[in-house]
Amino acid sequence: MKIIHLILILLVLILAGCAGQASPPSPTLNATQFFQNALLTATYAVHPQATATPSITPSVTPSVTPVPPTPTPKKLGPAPTLPVAFTSALLDPWAGTPHTYIEDTCQYLKMKWDPNNSVPGTLVMPIMFHSITDDSLPLAEDTDIHHSDLMILLKHANDIGYKTITTQQLVDFLYHNAKIPMKSMILIVDDRRPGVFRLAFGPFLEKYHWTLTLAWPVADTDSKPASNVLGETFTSLWQQMEAYAATGYIDMQSHGYIHNIVIDNYSTDAFINHEMVDSHTVLQQHFYCKDFKTGQAIPDCQSTQPLAYIWPGGGFSKRGVEIGLTAGYQIGFTINPRGPVMFNWIPQSDAKDPRYPAFIPEGPAGDPLMTLPRYWPQNAAQKMDELLDISRQAAAYAAQNKDTELTYYDIKCADMLGPIPTLIPK
Repeated sequence: MKIIHLILILLVLILAGCAGQASPPSPTLNATQFFQNALLTATYAVHPQATATPSITPSVTPSVTPVPPTPTPKKLGPAPTLPVAFTSALLDPWAGTPHTYIEDTCQYLKMKWDPNNSVPGTLVMPIMFHSITDDSLPLAEDTDIHHSDLMILLKHANDIGYKTITTQQLVDFLYHNAKIPMKSMILIVDDRRPGVFRLAFGPFLEKYHWTLTLAWPVADTDSKPASNVLGETFTSLWQQMEAYAATGYIDMQSHGYIHNIVIDNYSTDAFINHEMVDSHTVLQQHFYCKDFKTGQAIPDCQSTQPLAYIWPGGGFSKRGVEIGLTAGYQIGFTINPRGPVMFNWIPQSDAKDPRYPAFIPEGPAGDPLMTLPRYWPQNAAQKMDELLDISRQAAAYAAQNKDTELTYYDIKCADMLGPIPTLIPK
């Protein structure tokens, strides 16, 4: 409506101007063109046309998660050659050579250098005992020891830092390098000698918080009476030994069933099974699947104990090792005093040495873990100090080759097994 009003006003003004002026004749007016001009004039009066600023959509920067640069692959180069296994000139001439038993090099290196495990140089000294003889009597066997000498041996062991370990601890160490005292020993008393535990070792076990491993032959334990030392009143030998085991100082392991016939290359499978499998079953029932407080069997018992077979008479064979492993044993002990044992390092002989005919070579049996050495008590005291020198040598040799072994692990093993673990705070 405003546009129409403006057009009419313009027409009136224009016509009035024309009527009031005396002017020369004008050209004929084009009414159509005149109307269009008037319309444009009115339109611009209502909607002034300023110079328009172009409408610009603001630019929005998209949100992008930064991508880290691709790391340059670590150029490690070829894996170095690993050092030869450690050995020591301090080993006895009958020691043979150190044997390894872990085939996977990567697994071995990871367990060896895990800072949560035992440090290189950690050793175990196995010592066997039979009778503890009164000082006034002669020794009946080489494996016997006078009571006063036993006292000296045990005190000296404690003075220089040795600690006892159980069979379970030894198994965990040998198989996985689990942490144990760097100077460890396992004390093994063969045969049924409850008085030896109670009278000879008992005071030391309590004083030093040690454990004693008993190599127990099942045989006629059912019919043998209790020894009832120190005024005890047990009604059977089983009852006595179960009570001793309940103290926590006893680690009960197998020494065969009838035990007085050695296992050798001529033994039948039936005989070996009776000695190893049946004795394992009986000992488990009495010591590992029984509640000592109630005297009742533990339902659904999952124990794998006993773990060690102490070869009676020191006799063993390849077939005996095979059957022993199926029975559940994870380690075995000979009577060969080859030396200490360390992680993946057990001194053994592969062939009979005519200079030492009593020592059966362990190599043909095919499993160093089932043919571990043991020291005799007569030379154990002096050997304790020598073994510490071997320990120091082993630790120094490991430190010398640590960088090489870790570099090998980084190149050959880390992709499969992951990095070496870090120390877990206690």
